[in-house]
This record gives sequence, C-alpha cells and structure tokens, in this order.
Amino acid sequence: MTETLQLIMDQLIPEYKHKEDMSYQRTIRNQTKQPLYTTDDKEFTEEEVKQVIESLQPKKSPRSNEITNEIIKLVFKGIPKTMTATYNACLRTGRFPVNWKIAKILPIAKSGKRKECRQVKVPPN
Repeated sequence: MTETLQLIMDQLIPEYKHKEDMSYQRTIRNQTKQPLYTTDDKEFTEEEVKQVIESLQPKKSPRSNEITNEIIKLVFKGIPKTMTATYNACLRTGRFPVNWKIAKILPIAKSGKRKECRQVKVPPN
C-alpha cells in the first residue's frame, strides 16, 4: 500500500529538479529571492502607524488571529518603534503574515440589481 501511494505521489507531484529549469524559470526564481524595492514604497513613519492604529474601532470583533483592536492599541503604546519596524519590514521584504492575506469576498449588488455586482474584500471575522 505504501509503495502504491508513493508511486501515485511521484506521478502527481514529481520531484522538482532545478537543473532542468528554463532560463526564464531561473530568472523568476532569482527575482523572488530579492527584496522588493520600488520608488513609491516609502517606509511608514511612527506617526502614520499611530494614526491608523488610533482610528481602529475598539469594539470590533477580533479577526481570525483573535487579536482585538484594543490589544493592537495597547501593544503600540508599549512598543511603537517595534511595531512600526515590523510593518516596514513587511513592506521592504514583500512578506506578510498569512492572516493579513485572508479576506471574504462579498458581492454587493449595485442599486439592488443582482446581476450588476461589484466585489468587496473584507477581512474575515
């Protein structure tokens, strides 16, 4: 049974061999390892982060990570430089926590017409 499963896995998900990459695959792989820098990616200032955090609604239910807006506000008051540095590191490296990438997509009908919808992404509760 184990051998059969291994054979199936080998066929469905073969071992990836970097040596067989085409030149464009190597280029893309190398680009993904480089930090993302663009001219419009200016680092957040501590004041900008503070303004956003202060604007969070205190009684909103926590997201999937169970961290409430009140907790975020308290943590920022204690370690504002660290939180600002964390957000800037995400921006600089292009890496963000998985929970920040999850959203529910809700179709909202324009003027009550079900066929004319636009999609709105909202963070999951």
